[in-house]
Amino acid sequence: MIPRLYAAYHKPAPMLESDIVRPIHVGRALSARAIPGMPGDDTGENISGRNRAYCELTALYWAWKNDTEATHLGLVHYRRVLDYDNQHQGQVETFVSRFEIPAWLERSREWLSENSDVDIVLPRPHIMGRTLTDNFSAGHQPQDWERTREIVAERYPEDLEVFDKVSAGYAIRLGNMFIMRRDLLDAYCTWLFDILERLEATPLDRTAYSPEQGRYIGFVAERLFTVWIEKMRREHPKLKLHETGILNLSRATVLPYMTGPGLNGPEHVNIAFAADRAYLPHTAAMLVSMLEHADPARQLNLFFLHSDVDEAGRALLREVLTAHPNVHLHEMNAGAAFDEAYRSESRAPSNTTYNRFLLFDLLPDVERLLYVDVDMIFLGDVTKIFDTPLGDHPLGAVTDHIMTRTLTGPTPTIDPAVPDLYRYHRDVLGLSDAQIARYFNAGLLLFNFKVMDVRATGIALMKMAHSGKYMFRDQDIMNAYFKGRFLSLDARYNVLNTVIEGYGRVPAENHAEAMAARRDPVVIHYAAGDYKPWNKAAVPMASCYWKALMKTPFYAEVISGQQEPPARSRSIVVRGGMALADRFPGTRPMLMRAYAQIRRVF
Repeated sequence: MIPRLYAAYHKPAPMLESDIVRPIHVGRALSARAIPGMPGDDTGENISGRNRAYCELTALYWAWKNDTEATHLGLVHYRRVLDYDNQHQGQVETFVSRFEIPAWLERSREWLSENSDVDIVLPRPHIMGRTLTDNFSAGHQPQDWERTREIVAERYPEDLEVFDKVSAGYAIRLGNMFIMRRDLLDAYCTWLFDILERLEATPLDRTAYSPEQGRYIGFVAERLFTVWIEKMRREHPKLKLHETGILNLSRATVLPYMTGPGLNGPEHVNIAFAADRAYLPHTAAMLVSMLEHADPARQLNLFFLHSDVDEAGRALLREVLTAHPNVHLHEMNAGAAFDEAYRSESRAPSNTTYNRFLLFDLLPDVERLLYVDVDMIFLGDVTKIFDTPLGDHPLGAVTDHIMTRTLTGPTPTIDPAVPDLYRYHRDVLGLSDAQIARYFNAGLLLFNFKVMDVRATGIALMKMAHSGKYMFRDQDIMNAYFKGRFLSLDARYNVLNTVIEGYGRVPAENHAEAMAARRDPVVIHYAAGDYKPWNKAAVPMASCYWKALMKTPFYAEVISGQQEPPARSRSIVVRGGMALADRFPGTRPMLMRAYAQIRRVF
């Protein structure tokens, strides 16, 4: 048995590839840019130029006509695959939250090897709420299905009875997905493409079709496959069929996202960032500032770890990239991998900040990767930061000078679990005084994957995230894990916009370094909740943020959030505290602790 499964792609996505699974770029003859490292359906005998109507069937046609070696041939999609061993029961199509490509490839290999006597592997029937004919008419133009019936009656009258039975039924085999014996595939494709090409050639008026309806050939084929399977079951009752579920990867964190050395050349700058929908406007502002100052001769590979950001939101984000042909955006669904991870009472409700820990599994072969928080604004060239020599250090990061104030005396917090930050640094994170003096901010991290055991590092960090209780979450975990092994980067690469008074207790050497960086920042970081420009209060360095935001589609959205709610909705205590904090920003930490105490009492 020599099985070969073709995975259809129309855009870059995590690669399903092995000796039995081959990715193929469908419609490449119509594409302005070929998917790097992937063969297309536009070589040999092909119908690549008809992909807009034929969809994934251009890959099936190519495999049928050009792959002469395989004894079994089939088709899946880049984000819909067959669940051979039916690990997921229930619905025909399961939206998985996590999908590990190597594991699925190995399961596929093992199952096909152990079940070589199976003639056809196919999705089990999906039962609809209306007949197959009515279902087609509800979303497409009835004339195409009606003409298909006429062609079957003209060309294959012996199949008309089964066609009518399936059309009046409620079952459909989804996705044009299967793998079958070569002789069966030859028979199916001969029958299928004869019908489809005659349908395509029929001079029906399709000028008013929507883009979705323009894909009518693919949708008709999905229903014809259901007809053909019923035909085969009647004519060949001894055929061995194996019915499976479908795994839908559209909402999944797919691992790895990319493999191989393709992004390790000197022209590449690899940058990752993470956000949910609430921080999407700030992500856009950060990217605008970054790209305005980046070396245009370099290729910027941007990896966006998104959580709960829909297609409409991501499309708005792409608008800020259109003027930069040297930028390639990779959108990676981070899902809900850290929803159950610990969050201290004093931290923001979203755990999106943990998503950076997925990078070790998503991009295991990238040698160097810069991670940046999205609440940053760039005033200098990001490529110079990326090119910083790291030697044998696995990580480069900037000292969080304000955090080092714990060395100069007791530092109480509003978190009941952390009464004193210095003791927490010592006892929970295991940092020495010297290491506390170099405690780094996790907003900008330059990873040197080349010198790491990338997989082991990722596993260790994920374990800490899910099992430990860390006040500053990923930042504390990174400091504990990389203590004594990271390189301190130029302080100008991560300048917090906290008021000067906030540095009052910082040790003298760190204080001098922080003040020098503030005079000439390369990257501004709006890290603290009290100092984010979009939170209604006037804060230092805010103009840089607003200047960048104005160049994004999100400006009105953020401005509308600045409108003050009616005064009566806030208590006198809260209004008085806010007024005092606005006038004297240095009192904010004390006022927040007092407010937390009041809330616990009342």
